[in-house]
Amino acid sequence: MVWTVRISEANDMPNIIRLIERARSAETVHVELSEVVADLRLPKTNIVACVGDSIVAVLVGRCEGDIGRIVAIAIAPEWRNKGIGSALIGRAEAAFLKEGCQRIVALLTENQVGAAALINRGFEVTPNLALYEKDEPLRPTAFSILERWNGELIDQSRWESFSGLTMQRDIVEQRLLAPLIEADLASHFGVIAPSAMLLFGPPGTGKTSFAKAIAGRLGWPFVELLPSKLGAHGAAMMADELGRAFDDLLALEHVVVFIDEVDDIASSRAARPETQAVVNELLKAMVRVREAPGRLLVCATNSIAALDPAVVRPGRFDLVIPIGPPDPDARLALLNDMLGAIPGSAIDPQAMVEPTDGLTPADIASAIQRAAAGAFRSVRQGDATATITNSDLIAAIDSTVPTISEAGRADFVAESERFSRL
Repeated sequence: MVWTVRISEANDMPNIIRLIERARSAETVHVELSEVVADLRLPKTNIVACVGDSIVAVLVGRCEGDIGRIVAIAIAPEWRNKGIGSALIGRAEAAFLKEGCQRIVALLTENQVGAAALINRGFEVTPNLALYEKDEPLRPTAFSILERWNGELIDQSRWESFSGLTMQRDIVEQRLLAPLIEADLASHFGVIAPSAMLLFGPPGTGKTSFAKAIAGRLGWPFVELLPSKLGAHGAAMMADELGRAFDDLLALEHVVVFIDEVDDIASSRAARPETQAVVNELLKAMVRVREAPGRLLVCATNSIAALDPAVVRPGRFDLVIPIGPPDPDARLALLNDMLGAIPGSAIDPQAMVEPTDGLTPADIASAIQRAAAGAFRSVRQGDATATITNSDLIAAIDSTVPTISEAGRADFVAESERFSRL
């Protein structure tokens, strides 16, 4: 069954106490109930994980000025090592930030339940004391800004686990990340980290996922500005809303601002005169981002040729990166990841590289799901030995209509030659 994580409620207390008592009996929690009962009556920083109506894990938190203290973490034995600890801590971090905490600490005994999850969430351990602590990347005022614009903190593991786009990852590592990480060396040679990046290519090629992975690698908050939301009060108000968004977001110390389908707000003014004001506002925002180190604007479009020429001319975006169908190396990485997560698969990922040529990551995932559904159906009908085979996936690939047509691929190649700036 699927578990969910939420702030605890007053009527959860009996079940939480039973869970903590169970953990104390198994010696996975070393805390007296008397120490946590007062905290349980203040549920704002207590987090529970539920399966249906049952509470299977709890994190008890306490605010002490600008410090948030994790008092105890208890997880039912049958629900350990499933990512629940990290989810509890992530939700607790958001709760502590909302209460004004800037540092979060946890004092656990060695190998206690929750210790690995704290390390996974970026906490540093003090040797021999098992004191886990973490300075939050956001101040409370920043957290309120992120809430207003539906921002999020992306786990740093997203970058390492991101399959495909090898060339694009290398460009970002060398041109964006290296100058930030080795700032003194970059300054010596006059190298300035990019402040604006444009990703272009057909739909379904992973532009949004790539932008999120970059934010995770940087450790900066990620905010997506949706053209539909910016234009919710009419096209005439879109420019004002875009300006207000950047007023707020540039007040953050660090942020990755992402605008998908940027052609919706920055298409050619010659073809759509009504976009004049919002294109002008976007151009002003790009200048503001350039003048505010520690901020990155990432835009994405399916059709770079539709953008206003002033937006794509040299000097606007530092990097203009094509994101097309994955190349053979990227497809092999995707197939290894996707098929490696399926115990019932007997497919050779290498054998699927050539058949998946021209497919997007979403196309490949869809084909794998159709092949998996066939094997699942066979087992339910009595064939206990059924697995997903090469021929199953080949059949699913053959029935897949590629997201990108041959004409679309040709257009992308032409646009890459014309517009790429790496």
